[in-house]
Amino acid sequence: MITLKEIATSLGCSIATVSKALNRMPDINIEKAEQIREAAAKMGYMPNAAARTLKTKKSRIVGLMIFLRTGTIWEHEFFSMIAAGIQSVLIANDYDMTPISCSSVRGEVNYLDYCYSRGYDGVIIISGGFTSEPVMQLVNSSLPLVSIEYAFPNRSFVQSDNTQGLREIVRYAYECGHRHIAFVHGDYMQITQDRITSFIDTCASLGIPAPTQYIKSASYHDFESNAKATRELMKLETPPTCIIFPDDYSCVGGIDELRAMGYAVPTDVSVAGYDGIRLADIVRPRLTTFRQDSEGIGQNAAKMLLKAIEKPRGATAKRVYLKGEFVPGESVVPPKACVHGLTRAIT
Repeated sequence: MITLKEIATSLGCSIATVSKALNRMPDINIEKAEQIREAAAKMGYMPNAAARTLKTKKSRIVGLMIFLRTGTIWEHEFFSMIAAGIQSVLIANDYDMTPISCSSVRGEVNYLDYCYSRGYDGVIIISGGFTSEPVMQLVNSSLPLVSIEYAFPNRSFVQSDNTQGLREIVRYAYECGHRHIAFVHGDYMQITQDRITSFIDTCASLGIPAPTQYIKSASYHDFESNAKATRELMKLETPPTCIIFPDDYSCVGGIDELRAMGYAVPTDVSVAGYDGIRLADIVRPRLTTFRQDSEGIGQNAAKMLLKAIEKPRGATAKRVYLKGEFVPGESVVPPKACVHGLTRAIT
C-alpha cells in the first residue's frame, strides 16, 4: 500500500504538502497540487476515507434527499438525469453522493439527525416534502444545503424556468390552431403553481379561454391519476382539442386512455408532455414537450453546495433559474373542423 511518505519522497516535497494536495486544501499552488495528484494516481495511491475524515473533519459525502411515492431515483429518468449532473460535479471535486429515499428512512423521521449520523458534509433536497417540520428543521440548521424546485429563505436553490415552459407549449398549440387547450398539472408545489399561472396568463394573452374545468389536478409520473383527468376532460360538453400533461411519462398514460376511449392521437386529440426525457423520442407519435436542462440543474446545485461546504463564510444564497428548450415533436397537430362529434369553427 502506497503511503504519503513514499509519494513525498518520490517528488522531493514534504508529507504535509502531499496531504494538502490530495485533500484539495486551498493553501497550495494549483499546478503543484495537480502534479502531486497525478503522481499519486500513477503510483496507485488509495486514500483511507476514515483517516481523511478524522484529519479534515469532512467525509466528502453529500446526501441527495428525494421524496418519491414509489421506486428509487434511478427509476425516474428526469430525476436520475439531475442526479447524474450532481454526481459529475462531485466526482470532479473528489466528493461522493448518497441518494436518500425519504420514504425508506425508518422509524420516527428526523432528517437532521439522520444526516449528521452519516457524516454528510451537506445535503441537496429535491422533489417534495419542502414544508414538513422535519425538513424545515434541516433547513434551519447549520448543515450546508441547496434545494431544487423550491426556494427556502437564506438557502440557495435552482430550478427550471417553468413559466417559459408552459408559455412555449401553449403558444405552439395556439399557432397550430387550437383554441380549446387543457392543462393537467402535477402535485401542488411551487413549480406547479408557476406552471398553472403561466398557463392562465398565456391563454389570456392569446385571447383564448382557460376555464377552471380545463385545469385538472393529477400527480407527477403517475399513469392512473392522469388517465382519470383525461377521462374527465373528454367528457366535458366542450372537450379540449389539446391536452398538456405534467410530464412525459404521464403524457403516455394520457395517450393510452385516449386510445382506450376511441380517440386517435394526434388526429383527434393533440397532447404535449413536459421534461424532454428520452421516452419522449421513443413513443409514437414523438411527444411535443419542453426539455428541461436536467443535467444543468444538477450541476448548478452541486456547485452551490460545494461552495457552501468549502467556503461557508463567503457563500451567499443564490437563486438560479435555467432556461429549457421547446421540442415540437409530432403529438400536436392542427385540430379537425369537426372533433368528437362537435362542429367547431377553427379560427
